[in-house]
Amino acid sequence: MLFICREMIAGFRHLFPKGRFRFVLIFLSLIAATISVSELLVMKFFATLVLHEGDFDSKALTLAVIGFFAFFMVTRVSQYYQRNYRVKAFARSFRAAKKDRTMKEENREWAMAFELTNILSLGTQLVAILLFFLFLNPLFAIVNTVVLLLVLQVVGNLFRKQIAIQAELTAMGGKKKVKPDKRYAVRIKAAETGALSSGAGTLFLLGLLLFLSIDGQITPANTLVIFLGARLQNSVISNASRSLMRYAKSNSRTVVDDDIE
Repeated sequence: MLFICREMIAGFRHLFPKGRFRFVLIFLSLIAATISVSELLVMKFFATLVLHEGDFDSKALTLAVIGFFAFFMVTRVSQYYQRNYRVKAFARSFRAAKKDRTMKEENREWAMAFELTNILSLGTQLVAILLFFLFLNPLFAIVNTVVLLLVLQVVGNLFRKQIAIQAELTAMGGKKKVKPDKRYAVRIKAAETGALSSGAGTLFLLGLLLFLSIDGQITPANTLVIFLGARLQNSVISNASRSLMRYAKSNSRTVVDDDIE
């Protein structure tokens, strides 16, 4: 996990100059976290409506349903603009850097930038999910944090190896032809192994959630929300694993270092 953090910080400094562009991209990542919290709130709202439908009169139920759909649309539209605006932020940042790059280097940096911001957004989403779980059930949140750290350690080790493998494949590219299936196979296998480890952790968490629910330590509404939140967390880690491996493939810092050597 620490390796992932160090690599992301180094990549961020390499890609984006000092100044307002860094703050813009960090702000976009925070927006992604806010959207994730909003999605969990939507889940909580929906669960409350479904499980306590009889507690509302018809007028209040109608307003609640309208509010639910309005809140859901706001999160979708916010996500749409957040993901599109980052393209403009990349372009302005790269122009401000005024670096002389070949077309190949420029393509790598764009690929790196997309994956880096994806990972930053996914990381802030994980923090938001952890805090939300802590609010709903501290015991589940503590166990979830331990499981999450173990899974991220596995993903981090895969990422470290993938950076070395991709650097080696890049170095071999000019001397020996590397078949495309080998390039894709090593990256996809690493990405899906990370996703598989996340799935194993999620399975354990769902077992714990079921036990706590049967034991009466979590309300039905919170059980449903945590279940959906655990599924969301699994999706976030799986996507992060895939983004990390794509980042390793497009890592222009490694290419530059190889060229210098």
